[in-house]
Amino acid sequence: MSTELQALLVVQADDVIIHGLEQRIVALEPRIRELDARRNRVAEAIARSTQAVQAEEQRQAFLRDKIAEHKQLIEKNQAQMDAVKTMKQATAAAAQLEQARRIVQVEEGDLLALNRRLDELRGALTTQKKELDAIEAEQETARSEVAAERAAIDGELSTAREKRATSAKAVPGGLLSKYDRIRGRKRVEAVVAMRGMACGACDTAIPMQRRHVMTATAAIELCEACGVLMYFVAGDTAAT
Repeated sequence: MSTELQALLVVQADDVIIHGLEQRIVALEPRIRELDARRNRVAEAIARSTQAVQAEEQRQAFLRDKIAEHKQLIEKNQAQMDAVKTMKQATAAAAQLEQARRIVQVEEGDLLALNRRLDELRGALTTQKKELDAIEAEQETARSEVAAERAAIDGELSTAREKRATSAKAVPGGLLSKYDRIRGRKRVEAVVAMRGMACGACDTAIPMQRRHVMTATAAIELCEACGVLMYFVAGDTAAT
């Protein structure tokens, strides 16, 4: 095995470790999304309930103002009734007074129903806020564990990348660039040993002339079928 192949295999071993660490970070993301989704569902429900409470409070204030306005009208009609001089005027004043009283009666019924609905909404909002507090308290430990795990992996990843950078210095620039391009196509391993007379990655048979060159010179060849870098393993008589 040539020195440059040994150096390249060391780089690949480093990259496999880095890939594993990156996958561990990726695996944390669903856990974080699940925690966020659960909290967000309750937070969104709180936002909707808050808007509903505010809207009902506005209706409550409007209805109270209308009741107060109509009660003032009743007082005014009562005063007019006390001052009437004729039966016709008394009849008209009584009709207006009765109409105003019916309106107030209906509005007070509406206000009573609105107050009950508002109490229910406020109760639901209080329950939702307590649920959110409970979720956040429950998730505090889980989030801390995920954050600690992520920090630990980040530390390992930093060390692994530093080691890889050092290992890469021993690989010729042209070979390293070719290797990096192949790995850039989302291959975990870009350098594979031949398996018998075929590529170790895709089992495509390698022409005899190329096999002889690889065995004689320890050359690193590109598989024309799958694009990986191939090398001959000394002692593999099936490849000769």
